[in-house]
Amino acid sequence: MRLSLCLAAALLSALTATDVLGKDTQTASRASSSSNASSCSALPPLPTRPGRVRNVADFGVTPSDTVDNTEPIQRALNSLAPGEWLVFAPGRYLHSKSLHVKVPNVVLWGEGATLQATNPADQAVLIEADGASIYKFTLMAVTDRRRTAPWESRIAVFAGSNPGRLLTGNVIRGNTVVQGGEPGTPLANSSGSAAIFVYHATNFLVAENTVSRSLSDGIHVTAGSSYGRVLDNKVTETGDDMIAVVSYVGDPSLGASTIAADFDARRARGLNHHILIANNTVSGQYWGRGISVVGGENVTIEHNSIDRTVHGAAIYLARETGYLTFGVRNILVRNNTITDVQTTSPNYVAGTVSPSAGKTGHGAIEIYSWEFSDEAANGPLKDALGVQNIRIESNTIDRTHADGVRIGTGWGRVWSYTGKAKDGGGFTRNLTGGPVGLISLTGNRMTSIGGQAIAINNAPTEDFNIACEGNTVDGKPATNRLCEGKPPPVEPACPL
Repeated sequence: MRLSLCLAAALLSALTATDVLGKDTQTASRASSSSNASSCSALPPLPTRPGRVRNVADFGVTPSDTVDNTEPIQRALNSLAPGEWLVFAPGRYLHSKSLHVKVPNVVLWGEGATLQATNPADQAVLIEADGASIYKFTLMAVTDRRRTAPWESRIAVFAGSNPGRLLTGNVIRGNTVVQGGEPGTPLANSSGSAAIFVYHATNFLVAENTVSRSLSDGIHVTAGSSYGRVLDNKVTETGDDMIAVVSYVGDPSLGASTIAADFDARRARGLNHHILIANNTVSGQYWGRGISVVGGENVTIEHNSIDRTVHGAAIYLARETGYLTFGVRNILVRNNTITDVQTTSPNYVAGTVSPSAGKTGHGAIEIYSWEFSDEAANGPLKDALGVQNIRIESNTIDRTHADGVRIGTGWGRVWSYTGKAKDGGGFTRNLTGGPVGLISLTGNRMTSIGGQAIAINNAPTEDFNIACEGNTVDGKPATNRLCEGKPPPVEPACPL
């Protein structure tokens, strides 16, 4: 997920928010936004291989199904000068520890090469330097159970010993993270943690990768990552969300007063923003959601194909209490194709991980905010942790178990939540539905919807409204009696 020629061009341009003053202005603005979005989702050319490259064979690294190559590969990585390429000849390379890429602007090129990790607790290719990038490897791993850390993933942008450092300009492109064996074997899954993990990074590109059977998310973006693009990836049969943008505030046991005391600082270092997720094909995970933003701002999700989300929503925009995430705002969801939401059973379930019972009942597109009661009682915090300024436009939704779009679940209720703090201690807190509004649903086409086409479970107001226009279900107009007002302004995320 890193910068190449196109991303290097600029990190700044913020597109003009869609004008909502009139139909003609609105149409022209949408056309302009669509054109700009197309250039944002265009991939740069692959880097040109220099005349002289370093080869891992020069450091005693040889393809082998039995020999551990960790130490010579690491020597090769450490010996690189900034800007050099390290090329792996075709073949299989075993490594028993994570591989650390600490030299800036180097390229790892692995066309025909397979990196197979043998230690589930330490298995990643860790990109720890600005501009360091990885292309065209196949990556497999021995796994035991679901894990969570960057070094337990297969490729991670993560600053290692200095995780607070913001990395910039990395590319993860054209790689295949895939299982190496049949169900029931140690190689049945491709990664213990997320297959591709982006942690506190900016100006990154994750593109044209194929991910299958990670025990956690397929592609996971977190920890204040920004100005990044997730494009043209294929993700299947994962153990959680197929593509996820998740922004954590802190430990879920923290009270509202603690969070409010330094909320701006937490937001500055932890909130993901300006992310484009486009042209991806995701299908058939056995738990979790398709594409999610759980805490994040200025995210565009467009032109994706999302199929067979058997457990939860295809697109999920939410503030969660159990993981104490940030709120969600300024999200554009448009021109996605969504099929079979909770209407099928998984083709594959990892032998070491069982999905939770039943289906969530999410809509194909699910939008909500949950807040702890003390957060909801704090005015500024309540607003900051809400979900607002969302535009859902021109999506196709076909075959759902429940609603087409569901908004505001949990509003008006108070219930008890029991969880675990990071120190292992338990806690119990009351929670309720948070603010959800300034949402528009425009031109969405739905067929074979098992519940309501548009379900609104909160109470929008004139100033915090939900607007609906031109939506259909089975060819007939679809709306909700609570729909009214003008669409909110939303700025497309074009991180170029």
